[in-house]
Amino acid sequence: MKFINKLGLYVLLLCPFIIYSQETDTTKTERESYTSFDFSYSRDKGNTDLDSRYLGFSYTLIGDAGSFNDTEFLIDFNRSDDKLEGYPFTDDQSLTLKFDVWANQRLSPFLFFQKSFDNIIGLQDRMNYGLGTKLGLLKGFSISYAFLFEKEDYLLYDFTDSTGTGSYIYTDSVLVDTNDYYYDVGWGDQFYVYEDSTEIYAYTDSTEAPAEEFFRHSIRPKFKVKLFDENIVFDYRFYYKPRVDDFEDYLLEHELKISIATFYDALSINLNYSDKYNSRYDGVSIINRQSGIAYKDRDTNISIGFSIAL
Repeated sequence: MKFINKLGLYVLLLCPFIIYSQETDTTKTERESYTSFDFSYSRDKGNTDLDSRYLGFSYTLIGDAGSFNDTEFLIDFNRSDDKLEGYPFTDDQSLTLKFDVWANQRLSPFLFFQKSFDNIIGLQDRMNYGLGTKLGLLKGFSISYAFLFEKEDYLLYDFTDSTGTGSYIYTDSVLVDTNDYYYDVGWGDQFYVYEDSTEIYAYTDSTEAPAEEFFRHSIRPKFKVKLFDENIVFDYRFYYKPRVDDFEDYLLEHELKISIATFYDALSINLNYSDKYNSRYDGVSIINRQSGIAYKDRDTNISIGFSIAL
């Protein structure tokens, strides 16, 4: 099984390069490439201790590849690393590769590979790859489906003979005077009384759960239009990703990108919004060991920035 998974991964990575290198008549080939870099750094000290870094890179190659017309090959990488008061605030990374056959046609098969992590939500590593098809419907609207193999590793623990430890989730606790009944949570001299808290388990007699391997569906409606002589690009995507063997374990992702051209053709203003939901954490109290707070099932992000295309 592991050999097949590695072989499939190598095929996905090498296939675009093999196809592009097999052309016999390069004089008839029309290609366009787009490269963009994004970088930001911020450092605050004093009343606020913030260290923030972001790096993004994207490369797109569009054109004919051998016997395939109108193909698109994408490499996209981004890395965020933020610390607030010395504690991780954002710590995620993603590498995506996609080879889209007949990219602008009504029906387009594609190959997909992605490797990522997000330590803030306990995701130590996720790798998925597979194949799918995109179907164009109305103008600007399309829907795609992909069947993916996934290897997923969360910072979760299997409990063997754990018992209640007297430790509690903090969300329904009240700060009280130290002379009352208290519980030291390890955050300086703060003490809490618990009214209706839920008892949780300690990690002392537990072992970290191993990575899981399974298959996942990925269904993605998409609406993308270019307005005002292509000076504004509106791109909205919605992903529904259930496990093949368990539809109650799924991911929901909303992505909205608005790009506005400036007086300089290569420079654009980007507005981005994302909303991600993970059913794994819905109604389940899994404690983040670094913050001592339970993971939330939803994350949202809004950002504005500049992008330079080369």
